[in-house]
Amino acid sequence: MASGRSIGNIRSYCDVIFDELTDMKSRVLGLVRDIELMQGHDKELVISHVRHLNDIANTIDWKLEILTKVCPTDWMRYAAGAESVSVKVPGKAEFDKDFTSAGDFGG
Repeated sequence: MASGRSIGNIRSYCDVIFDELTDMKSRVLGLVRDIELMQGHDKELVISHVRHLNDIANTIDWKLEILTKVCPTDWMRYAAGAESVSVKVPGKAEFDKDFTSAGDFGG
């Protein structure tokens, strides 16, 4: 759990919140897996909770998305193992003289 001492600046704050929310999401999804592995009467008692737990996990995921967009921090440490992607920008396209529209002129 985060404390006031572990959060010294906004960068630390974002990292701590991201870690905490990620941990919460994994624990909620772990509960869903545990419920799905249950059998018998016990499973019947709690199977209706799976939908709600998945909703909670989706809400946490949504908040994590928001956090990654608003926090001024380097999120590359969370991309460990992700594929490196390179993007090639095409050159200036040739102007098609056979088809012109009003939007082709002006600035």
